[in-house]
Amino acid sequence: MSDGTNPMRWNCAIRGCFNQLRRPKIEHFAACFPGRIAMSDIDATVEVNGHFVFLEMKGHQGDIPRGQRIYFERLTRLSARISLLILCGDAETMQCEAIRWIYNGQLSDWQPATFEDVVGLLNKFANWAQVQGAAA
Repeated sequence: MSDGTNPMRWNCAIRGCFNQLRRPKIEHFAACFPGRIAMSDIDATVEVNGHFVFLEMKGHQGDIPRGQRIYFERLTRLSARISLLILCGDAETMQCEAIRWIYNGQLSDWQPATFEDVVGLLNKFANWAQVQGAAA
């Protein structure tokens, strides 16, 4: 039985840059959509009992790019079961400086947070979601 650990199994030193070799080149689909609409990638997502958290990591506490913000706001308006957590930090060290949420289309302000705070929030989400009714 797995404990849920999902480490990256790609060794860049041996196999080359993961982003160059395995990340889908979503920019190739740009001509498929009107205007400046483009596909967005999301860094991580989890579902617990029909409730979803999408995670996006940023290296700064600045504004989210306009198109991505609109996408996230509209995504979270689809259902009260969807929220999005934005982390400001360093993806290599997983140090976290701040977070903000998007829920029901509303973007919160940046709030100071450590990695341990984020772990606590995600644990709280998982515990809460487990006792909620599952999605049909």
